[in-house]
Amino acid sequence: MPLPTPQLDDRRFQDIVDQAKRLIPTYCPEWTDHNVSDPGVALIELFAWMTEMLLYRVNQVPEKMQIKFLELLGVQLEGPRAARAPVTFYLSSPQPAEIVIPADTEVATIRTETSPSLIFTTETALAIRPPNIKAVFTRSAANRWVPHNLAQLGLSLPRIPVFSPAPAVGDGFYIAFEADHSQHVLALVLRCEEAGGAGVRLSNPPIEWQVFQGGPSPWATCEVELDETGGFNKSGSVILHLPHMVQTELNGTAGFWLRCRLTEAQNDPDNSYRVSPDLEWIRAEARGGTVVSRHATSVMNEVLGRSSGSPGQRFQLLSTPLLSRDPERDYLLVERGDGVTERWSEVADFGDSGRDDPHYTLDNLDGTLTLGPMLLQPDGSVWHFGAVPPRDSLLRFSRYQHGGGVQGNLPRGAISVLKTSIPYVAQVVNRAVAEGGRDAQSLEDARLKVPRYLRTRNRAVTADDFEYLATQLTDVARACCLAPAAQPDNGSAPPPGRVTVVVLPRLDAVVGSIPLEQMQLSAELKMAVESDLSNRCLVGIRPEVRGPEFVSIAVQTRLRLPQRAAPTMRDEVRQRAEAALYAYLNPYTGGPGRDGWPFGRDLHVSEIYSLLQRVPGVEFVEDVQVTLVDVERNSRTPLNQPRLAIRNGGVVCSATHQVTVV
Repeated sequence: MPLPTPQLDDRRFQDIVDQAKRLIPTYCPEWTDHNVSDPGVALIELFAWMTEMLLYRVNQVPEKMQIKFLELLGVQLEGPRAARAPVTFYLSSPQPAEIVIPADTEVATIRTETSPSLIFTTETALAIRPPNIKAVFTRSAANRWVPHNLAQLGLSLPRIPVFSPAPAVGDGFYIAFEADHSQHVLALVLRCEEAGGAGVRLSNPPIEWQVFQGGPSPWATCEVELDETGGFNKSGSVILHLPHMVQTELNGTAGFWLRCRLTEAQNDPDNSYRVSPDLEWIRAEARGGTVVSRHATSVMNEVLGRSSGSPGQRFQLLSTPLLSRDPERDYLLVERGDGVTERWSEVADFGDSGRDDPHYTLDNLDGTLTLGPMLLQPDGSVWHFGAVPPRDSLLRFSRYQHGGGVQGNLPRGAISVLKTSIPYVAQVVNRAVAEGGRDAQSLEDARLKVPRYLRTRNRAVTADDFEYLATQLTDVARACCLAPAAQPDNGSAPPPGRVTVVVLPRLDAVVGSIPLEQMQLSAELKMAVESDLSNRCLVGIRPEVRGPEFVSIAVQTRLRLPQRAAPTMRDEVRQRAEAALYAYLNPYTGGPGRDGWPFGRDLHVSEIYSLLQRVPGVEFVEDVQVTLVDVERNSRTPLNQPRLAIRNGGVVCSATHQVTVV
């Protein structure tokens, strides 16, 4: 239990009034009227009210002392975190030249009478390039490549078949582009033979569009915004949102590849291509692009003031609270009187700063920028913790961002205002939710974390210490320290003196099917975590950092709607069920606690039944099939038991789920 806080004086208003009335006969015996209407009693109550306020302030002394002790320990409140959202810029019309959306472009929500406009700022530049098709192929499931001559399109020559003559699962239509079109909104304008692929449902053809990304899972699924062709069954446009692309060589042709692949739904006799559809004409257009933004407002080249030439100076930034800063773009500039401009570096404290080190600290909550102090040493000498700008030097901050908080967690479509006019850009919208926003840490939360802070004191001894210190790095989302006792005794247990820490890197977007290559631990982050833990662990301990063992799960389920359900409910329920599966089988947001699938926790098939049964609109779950997907070996293994065992340090993640609603 927490230590009790003493009340230095527990008297209240009525206690003080009663005590004063009891003293009246002693000090003023001739005063006999003690009713509340008496002027003297009114004065007693007035002074009792003032005394109660003084006692309240006196009782705050223990709390004030506690806060000061926390400051001496170096405990600081964490600043707010900004929500992030991918925003899509749509062009007014396809352009023949490249269109660049610069970094720090501001977009916002609509301002209303009750809520102000929330500003989001793009983090990187976006180049929207006009697409140029380099080659087109049809690849059969048996890996037979058929090249097509683009010059034939539009002429009275044989049309281009999209799939093999007898369409089968795995057939693909491949398009190679000359340039990288990552994060582009790409439109394929197609002229197709009417009902060329008879037999499929135009609203849900058994196809998926994918781009080549490389890595263990080389092909990533594209989001289809619009398909006017109904799966190549009529002329129209197919608008795709392309994820990250990587150049590769397929069938002797190097390029950035997009393909349309026949899925397992082709095996459904009620929704399958009987013959291959044919293309008469094809054109690719860039309709826009998507870039990540965060809930932040940028301030450029703010002047802080002039230096007085003394140590320990403090300056104030105008806009707060501050967000995390990029040391390559956000820094202090000191313009000296001789015309030389110096770039200073931000540090957490001045403990390791010398006399000539151009260092400063910056408080995220109140925006206070502090220069290094000067302290008198016991031997009478003076030690400077950091350099001091020369007198009359101009201090200017290159760039910083302020904002953040939970108010930035917005639904899709909320961001729709372009704050800065950009040529050829017609509109902007966030097609995914903005999430990740968090308010600044409260004092009460900091108090609760003090015992853990005092226990570690930047030293890694226990398993909890290793996990806590690993997650303090910015790019680490979750960590798990594997205890030797939890390892199977088959030679895989870590040897004495070695500690294994499993690290899951932080991602900006953790919704839907996350490609495995994005969750892989990079060499830079692995070295950073190992270096940080090595400096904090005991002598003779060697920390070893690795990524989790991902177990990819694909769920095929069949859901039943009520008998008189509206026809439009089918797509709604399917989308809700898919979203629930992707959210639950997720290393970042999944698991029973919705804070990431626990490391080493088994998966029970009954959990999937329970999850789907809670989806609004589902009457009952007819069937659930769980399949293990091995991306490296390109194999799929059905789960024939009610429980899937997960090894220590492993986590569950989603492959591609298939939901059928009847």
